[in-house]
Amino acid sequence: MTGKTHQIIGITAGLSFYLATIKPEYAPATLAAVVVGSHLASLMPDLDQSAAEIWNSIPYGHVAGKVVDPFIKHRNFSHSLLGLAIFGYLIYALLHLFPEYWGINQMLVFRSMMVAYASHLLVDMLTVEGIPLLFPYKGMMGIPPRPLHGIRIITGKWFENLVVFSVINITLLLIIITNFEKIKLILFK
Repeated sequence: MTGKTHQIIGITAGLSFYLATIKPEYAPATLAAVVVGSHLASLMPDLDQSAAEIWNSIPYGHVAGKVVDPFIKHRNFSHSLLGLAIFGYLIYALLHLFPEYWGINQMLVFRSMMVAYASHLLVDMLTVEGIPLLFPYKGMMGIPPRPLHGIRIITGKWFENLVVFSVINITLLLIIITNFEKIKLILFK
């Protein structure tokens, strides 16, 4: 899938998880951290590609992407359960550096980011290429498995751009509309 599709799916997944698991209370900093964190986490598996959208989302990312590119093959360990675990450990440690007075519920942000990262893996499993889910085992896994792999999505083609992207945008809009009262309680005292 392309970066824009991963972004909208990750934000939708992370925000949905957050809204489904919280009790509505004033927490605008946590909501903002969930949205930003889900955005970044949804793009993290593509750090192994210099042209990836994540490099445009961080300062000096374009330069860093060019440095990393020759050393890591795309859809490698970052697209696996090992990559998910390493990312989880690093994000958990980073979130615990945030001071308490920021008012961010670190565990909710952490869980939402993990959901967003996992959404990237799941969505890439729906593509023709698949992912090495059990890295270091190099076998590419996808949904549906062989012999039905011919109906998987081709990255960047009409089905992703016209159907998947549109459906996820509508889903995000519906989630916001159906949870509007909860969101108001989170944002306003």
